Amino acid sequence: MAKQVAEVEIHASDSLKNDADDLDISVDLIDDGLFLGNLACARDHKTLEKLKITHILTLDLVPLPRTVLDRHTFTFKFVKLADIPKEDLITQLPTCNEFIKEAIANGGTVLVHCYFGVSRSAAIVIGYIMEKYCLCYEDAFVLVKSKRRFIGPNVGFVAQLKLFGHMGYQLNRDDPRFKQFRLKMAGQKLKQVKILPQLFADLVKPDPGLVRERPDPIVYRCKKCRRIVAGQSNIIPHIPKQVKIELAKKGMRPPPSTLTGLTCAENGQLLIDKLKSLACQIIEDKDCGVTVHDDGPSQVLDGYNEENMVDACITRADAVEACRLMWFVEPMAWMPDVTREPSGKLHCPKCNNKIGSFSWLMGCKCPCGQKVAPAFYLVPSKVEWSNIVQNVQVTL
Repeated sequence: MAKQVAEVEIHASDSLKNDADDLDISVDLIDDGLFLGNLACARDHKTLEKLKITHILTLDLVPLPRTVLDRHTFTFKFVKLADIPKEDLITQLPTCNEFIKEAIANGGTVLVHCYFGVSRSAAIVIGYIMEKYCLCYEDAFVLVKSKRRFIGPNVGFVAQLKLFGHMGYQLNRDDPRFKQFRLKMAGQKLKQVKILPQLFADLVKPDPGLVRERPDPIVYRCKKCRRIVAGQSNIIPHIPKQVKIELAKKGMRPPPSTLTGLTCAENGQLLIDKLKSLACQIIEDKDCGVTVHDDGPSQVLDGYNEENMVDACITRADAVEACRLMWFVEPMAWMPDVTREPSGKLHCPKCNNKIGSFSWLMGCKCPCGQKVAPAFYLVPSKVEWSNIVQNVQVTL
């Protein structure tokens, strides 16, 4: 870790007040060349001069007043961001981190601020510290809090920062967890404007039945006509609810998978057997007087929360513990209604047989008990999967 930086605090007791909003000036040195403060600090020229600030990163609903922006001695970056859990923070992290890194690399000093310097700006600074020192969210939070004691990112920002860390401090658009996050964002917009905005048009993936270059080694076909309706990369895997609850009760995290694919003949039946075995264990526990409640902690473990845009139940594509009782997928071009309807049925584009359904807002509860939203799902009794060898045989 970099060398320790000196403690610097400027508050109402030793600085001027900002008359505009009657806020006490509050700012703290977090890391080399990086300060975290509030709006009053960003507006006060004397404080900025004292701290030798050269770059100001603003996270608010409105930019700084013109009296501040007209000062050519500063470099500004404004990110429009509300302090609500549903707000999209994670997609702003790479550009904000780059702004901070570039400024410090060139010998500058950065002030990151929102209105109070508690949630939005703190989340950005935590994200920067995570990337710089390769820390998980919890360790980065402790580090920043040791410098500024009253930080508190909202629950949605916390979930997004954890996802940022899981993805290696970058935006991995192929990660199912990030895909589901963006689907949630798109669902909120579709609810407002009644149509999928162009900003989220890339969420509708090409028809896998028409892909000729680098097709997935594992595909999902309509059982009636054998038409390909999904590929391995289109699957949004989730952890079975009871498995997740049992792991959490034992203080365990789902183990990393050593498998290279999402589904295959070797692990498909194995996982079903594991689910059956776990169900038997739960029944035995109940018979022994141990009751598994479906409220309290399990609601937190469920991962579905309308105020949180990150579903804890969504897992990696190679996760061995992923549920196979229902196949959740991302929207694809052969689903014509998904861009203009909040919910509906999914029919095979060749034989028109119903093979699933979708719901942007309400989502769907898997037979394992886990709720996924938005949900675009294929029913296993209507769709079957096949590997590359079977695909070649069918082609021949």
